Amino acid sequence: MKFDNYINYLLTEKHYSKHTITAYSIDLKQFEDFIQKVFEIYEAKDVTSSMIRDWIVHLSENKITNRSINRKITTLRSYFRYLLKIQELEINPLLKILPVKTSTRNPVFIMQEDMSRIINMEYEKDFEGIRNKLIIELLYATGMRKSELFNLEEKDFDYQRQEIRIFGKRRKERIVPMHKEIIDLLYQYLEQKNIIGKGEKRLLVNRDCSPISIYQLNIIVRESLSTSQVERKSPHILRHTFATHLLNEGADIMNVKDLLGHASLEATQIYTHNTIEKLKSVYKQKHPRSE
Repeated sequence: MKFDNYINYLLTEKHYSKHTITAYSIDLKQFEDFIQKVFEIYEAKDVTSSMIRDWIVHLSENKITNRSINRKITTLRSYFRYLLKIQELEINPLLKILPVKTSTRNPVFIMQEDMSRIINMEYEKDFEGIRNKLIIELLYATGMRKSELFNLEEKDFDYQRQEIRIFGKRRKERIVPMHKEIIDLLYQYLEQKNIIGKGEKRLLVNRDCSPISIYQLNIIVRESLSTSQVERKSPHILRHTFATHLLNEGADIMNVKDLLGHASLEATQIYTHNTIEKLKSVYKQKHPRSE
């Protein structure tokens, strides 16, 4: 099976991120290896629904989680739709393939008391300390994804309107407000950044003015969240926290959807489970007949 044209299509026309394209490439290669080894099939047009079902069973027997299996099915579905689009297939073998059942998993988030302590903790007053504080503030105040923060440029900030322009998945643009504390912190950081060097468009840099890496970003967040009670200490936890806190304070779910850059309301509704738990807690504490 040939994947090069499809991968190029994802990159140039669909504008998928490098991370997504890497994941899709791995999924497709794994599927190709299985189909060739088990069925001696080398062309996509010869793949059948029953072969795909055998592949799903194979993944399950190898302890791949249902959530990961569904992601791989999504990859395969996208690939075969592409083949239909360019008329290399007449029938999509994925039509009869349904996602496997997964258990509902509520997003993990940081409690507001913990988050206030993290935001107000003392950071070093040097360049790296100001930068690290800015990273935490931006993630929590905007709910942006790790990749979106990583790709932020200085020109994406409108200080007069107090807005940030964020480019999400597939380069979809959205505008998110920023509060005065972030603007003040940005001025402090950019003053330090201009001292160490100029010319780098990316917002977040090291002391030598080179852009920070995704690995560094993960480490900075992990260390900053070390005092929180959550097990996973990642940038995405701050996205969950942003959404949950907004909904807990009564924000409209459609507004939260737009702030997060979700394409569908369904993706945002996972956060309502956390707010329902809060309502139950308030009910038990305050209602006279809750016992």
